[in-house]
Amino acid sequence: MASRADIVAWALAPVLFATMVAVSGTSSLMGDFRAFYCGGRAIAMGANPYLEEPLHACEWAARPPAPLPVAQFVTLPAPLPPAALLPFVPLSLLPFPLAAVVYGVALLGAMTFAVLLYARASGVPVALLNLAFAAITGTQTYFLGQPMPFVLLALAASALLLRRGAWIGASACALAAGAEPHLAMPVLIAMAIALPRTRWPILGCGVLAGLVGAIVVGVPTSIAYVREVLPAHALANAYEWQFSLTSILTSVGVNAPAAVMWGGVMYALTTIVGVTVAVRLWRARDDRAALVLVPPAFAVFGGVHVHAAQLVVAIPALLAVFVGYPHLRRSAATAVTFVMIPWNIMSGSVLTGFTPVLVGWLAHTTMGARRGLVLAVIAAVIAVSVLALALAGAGPGTTHFVPRAYPPNALAEESWGAFSRAVLERPSLLMQWLRVPVLVGLALGLVAITRAAFGHPQPMVIRESDYVVA
Repeated sequence: MASRADIVAWALAPVLFATMVAVSGTSSLMGDFRAFYCGGRAIAMGANPYLEEPLHACEWAARPPAPLPVAQFVTLPAPLPPAALLPFVPLSLLPFPLAAVVYGVALLGAMTFAVLLYARASGVPVALLNLAFAAITGTQTYFLGQPMPFVLLALAASALLLRRGAWIGASACALAAGAEPHLAMPVLIAMAIALPRTRWPILGCGVLAGLVGAIVVGVPTSIAYVREVLPAHALANAYEWQFSLTSILTSVGVNAPAAVMWGGVMYALTTIVGVTVAVRLWRARDDRAALVLVPPAFAVFGGVHVHAAQLVVAIPALLAVFVGYPHLRRSAATAVTFVMIPWNIMSGSVLTGFTPVLVGWLAHTTMGARRGLVLAVIAAVIAVSVLALALAGAGPGTTHFVPRAYPPNALAEESWGAFSRAVLERPSLLMQWLRVPVLVGLALGLVAITRAAFGHPQPMVIRESDYVVA
């Protein structure tokens, strides 16, 4: 029977979601899902889901009651791989409000099962995972309708299946996480390198996914997705405020192509390091699940495209180190307290009040009352510093965007890229500062994972019952 603390932990993300809606309104509610919904509608019509039309017309028709003025001219791309857009086709046959409700319930269900499977794969208590996931999931994933819960569910299932030696199932699940290709790729590489018996299943599942994509959108569009859509999407999002190296570089004046190139270089390097650490950890602990848990944690450090919603993929690996390695417990738990908060979203509104509570709660649970209080105070100081910087005039300046129409056969990234360059670029002290806690926390956590992999080969394992969120 679930304890009161378990129930509260399960309720955190929905409560934060409801608060986010109350604070931010509905103009951006299910905004990302709207693009995927319209991508599915384009496929149902036999059209290309990556072009300006009919994507823009559908997004305008499915707009909220009080749309942003620029929505008349700006098209949000649907950059998922062709096979990943297939589930949105039946949803697109429903009226958008009903489709959004169905999709929201699916997100909640996927996140619930992902937490349960991650608990089994990592040895981390369910309540602790819920607490660590809540802030990002409630204010980003559920609010915007991002597909991360399905990615997390696929990865968690892959970790458990890999542990059991179910090579085909593990490979299929890892490929299913390819809705976020940059998160799935390091896992597939680690599996293929460490476990030769997964190579044919990975290849077979990959070919099957490619065939499904070709059937869904056609061979030319499938090829264009790799050759044109992905590079265009990287450039279009280069100026968007993110945690990627690319975004950091453009915010200090580096041109977008160069920033994307250096982001790609960093992604390649962090993938190599992540795979190396994962393989070492697997050999040290004789647990294949490490090959799935660890690489994505490194993949979201820098790179080309890293949103707050994607940072949650690092949390299970960090908490697994906390549970399994007593000498690294403080650094791993401290890392989670900084990574788990979307500081740019939860600062400057009533959501700010949740920040020290969540940080202090997790720190108290994992490291005791004294550290819980210290980290709660630090979280409060960070939140207050945002207000102080804004009052001091260190926030982003006024943006000027002159919208225009785009040809129907243009990639949707052209419209979005123009908007991103004009409105989402935030080269200010305040916006740079908001990256710092997350990046410092993630760096601390990755060091802890690396130390676990290359340290003592037989760490003491903490039982799940030893840590209960209370």
